Amino acid sequence: METRGSSVVDVQRYLIKDERVVWSAQPVRRFFLKYLFSQDPSRFLGYYFIVFGLVFALMPLLVFVSMPPGPSSKGEPPIILFAVFGLFFAGMGYVLSFGRRRRVIKQLGNTAYYLTNARAFIVSGADGPTVTTIDLRRMPQTSLWLVDGNVGNIVFGDADPAIQKGFWRFFDMWGWWGRGDRRRLPGFIAIENAEEIMRRIAQIEDGLR
Repeated sequence: METRGSSVVDVQRYLIKDERVVWSAQPVRRFFLKYLFSQDPSRFLGYYFIVFGLVFALMPLLVFVSMPPGPSSKGEPPIILFAVFGLFFAGMGYVLSFGRRRRVIKQLGNTAYYLTNARAFIVSGADGPTVTTIDLRRMPQTSLWLVDGNVGNIVFGDADPAIQKGFWRFFDMWGWWGRGDRRRLPGFIAIENAEEIMRRIAQIEDGLR
């Protein structure tokens, strides 16, 4: 597996002798976004920060409004500091949750898939297209998971093609770190006619052996 960065992607320049493109497509928006969000539970941390920050910011202000006027005790920190601290956490939460969503939508616009008679090409990236080439001759495992009807995910290697679900992901603390934007796509995610493309990949792999 090889990855190259590219500002303007022309797949033809990556083709080797006697190699030709036999299929190309772009992902289905709805299921592509669902897959990436399910693979990155770190954005849920942002929701925690927003709730915690707003509570931390509003509670001191409510206490301040309800307090009778009088001299403040010497040495006590101003209530406004607690509000600023809470707003800081809420801002961090916004970046972690909604900021990541904008990056995923940007990645969607940079994503395209290509299949040749020897390799698979995955063009994707939030900061600009990155071309990942997969040699089908050396790929020991290819998996398919149907998302809805004929839309599905085809992944190469031992990656999980399924869209992760469940309330437990809100508490997946270990998943908050080291995922997200640095994670490259493991295959053709959210493509139409996935079963047909899976059969075509199997035929190519059989012909290369």
